[in-house]
Amino acid sequence: MSVSNYRVRGALTLGALFLVAGLAQAATSWSSFRPREDNGSQCLRIGAQELDYYVLDEEDIVTLRVRGPRRLKIITRYLFGESDPAGASYRVWLRVDGREELRRTFRATALPSVTRCGRGGDVGALRKFYLSVPTGLHDIQVMADSPGDGRVSARFFRESRGRQTKMVNFSPEQYDGVHELQFESGSLSTYYHFSEDQPLGFTVIGPTTLEIDTRLDFDHTMNGSTAYQLEVVQDGEPLPRFFYHTTKLSTASYVERRDILPGERKRMKLTVPRGRHEYEIHCVGPQTCGVAVKIRIPEADLQGK
Repeated sequence: MSVSNYRVRGALTLGALFLVAGLAQAATSWSSFRPREDNGSQCLRIGAQELDYYVLDEEDIVTLRVRGPRRLKIITRYLFGESDPAGASYRVWLRVDGREELRRTFRATALPSVTRCGRGGDVGALRKFYLSVPTGLHDIQVMADSPGDGRVSARFFRESRGRQTKMVNFSPEQYDGVHELQFESGSLSTYYHFSEDQPLGFTVIGPTTLEIDTRLDFDHTMNGSTAYQLEVVQDGEPLPRFFYHTTKLSTASYVERRDILPGERKRMKLTVPRGRHEYEIHCVGPQTCGVAVKIRIPEADLQGK
């Protein structure tokens, strides 16, 4: 596969490590960074965002550099080739300061909600792992291979040591109703409801990033997993849709609406460009659907605009 379609970037390097199998602290803040040496990147569209993923190969090595102590996160996605099976596998391995330290094998599953910018081809679901970087400056070479004709792509994140961003609630101007969600612990959380007939609407000034927690409505007879789709409209223009699968949450209920139960929380992040923008969020699937949302915004962005 030619690399002519990939954009070449500069680089960085990571450090000596221990595998921390899938543990991520909820309060941890991560910041993405570019490799020191790479083989080009592939733009992927994920929801409303377009992100560059760096292409990994057995011969063209991606090199990272980072100073420890801190944790490091590597997320990967498989770029399916035309002849690849639905469950293609791939390997990722790393050399730390010249010595091989880690090999991981992943199975790729195509994800319809993630696409390549401006071109076709299936993209796999996210697969990630964590590394602990000890004190000092370390170099890590990241490589990958696959028995198929696809490619492996990755993004790199280091643990941020700075102060956590304080998020506060943000109230929409247009909605179908306001309901209190009560959990088994007794705690209450305010959610704004909308439906296929009445979208959610709000105005916000950017640049900023909104955290939008969504919960699909279930009736008491519904069981199993249910899919739903949300479409965000920015200034009258629809953005790429968000696709979710969720199950009924039996440990919480709406105080004012005993006829429905909430689904598990699914979070979207909405990047708002500079200036004043109007948004609507529509439930576009299933045909009849109700959704509850809670929106949060960085406190500094709310106070300063």
